[in-house]
Amino acid sequence: MKKNNLTLAVLAGAGMCVTAACVKIPADADYISPSATYTQTLFEPVLGRTSLIPGDPGTNIFNKDNSTSPLNFKIINMRGANGEAADIFNKTFPVLVWKEPYTGLEKTREEIDRKRTIEQRRLFEVREHSGQFVMWRPEDLAYLNAIKKQPDPGYKFDVEVSNSGGSKIVRNLELKPLRPQPYEPNAFDPVTGNSYGEVTPRVVSNIKVMYEDQTMGSMMVKMIFYKNPDTKGNTLTFEFRDSAYRPIDPKLFRTTKWEEMIHHFGTARFTPEAVTYEVAYPIPLSVRPTRYTNGAGNRAMVSFTYDRMVNGQFRSAAILGTDFAIYEPGDWKIVFWFHKRNPDFKDN
Repeated sequence: MKKNNLTLAVLAGAGMCVTAACVKIPADADYISPSATYTQTLFEPVLGRTSLIPGDPGTNIFNKDNSTSPLNFKIINMRGANGEAADIFNKTFPVLVWKEPYTGLEKTREEIDRKRTIEQRRLFEVREHSGQFVMWRPEDLAYLNAIKKQPDPGYKFDVEVSNSGGSKIVRNLELKPLRPQPYEPNAFDPVTGNSYGEVTPRVVSNIKVMYEDQTMGSMMVKMIFYKNPDTKGNTLTFEFRDSAYRPIDPKLFRTTKWEEMIHHFGTARFTPEAVTYEVAYPIPLSVRPTRYTNGAGNRAMVSFTYDRMVNGQFRSAAILGTDFAIYEPGDWKIVFWFHKRNPDFKDN
């Protein structure tokens, strides 16, 4: 009887070992959820600028649904919205890439240049482990002519998501690029490119109208952006014009902190008609808050100021200010045109 019990025990133990061998799973096996997917499926980047999607690096648009990290992302099957080939996205082009972080503290353009390099990249990429997308600005903007722009339905693509535990494909994401907009703010329709209004400064405060007992509003000042098509420099010039489009000496904005505006190199150059800075483009150089930008870090911030005595009793501080961005290199000019009335700079 004891022998039979021993035999049964041995057989039972052997059976357990065999069973365990059949179901044994490594404790560190990766898992990828069949429900993992993108929470945003339509992407509308503006061409002609390098854009991270989403714009805030801390924003997550991929729901991994408890999938094991790190995940690997890869764009596959890029195609036109109707299924046609989209070869432009399978080619690589020279683009400007940061190899060291931009801080806003760089003192020379050479220091900026050392932090950037030219690399060959596809125009639309997914970051390998974050799942964020990047639309690159090619060094030669002529390549953008081959990309379909809205109102064309654009493109569809799939993303393969994987880890060592397996993979899945997120299908039929949409890419609908918008036509280039070389600067902001602007008054261009992003689909048609037609102009639909005027650009005005963000701040017009306490600027008295000459010969009148009133102050200006923002609608009394136009902003005009102009890029010299015949030169290939890296400058930014500010001009101020009266209602007859005659130049206003920038030094009339006498309390302006000229050397603290715009990340520039060397000292500002003044003439009776303008002030010019040597800069590096784009402006801002990177989406990062610095002393030269707004709080989001996506636009440069400038403020032109002066004060004047009012009724011999107190000084009134006047401000003309705006936020802006320029995405193409060149010799650019921003004109502030007091097109309805002239500003009064004199003490009273």
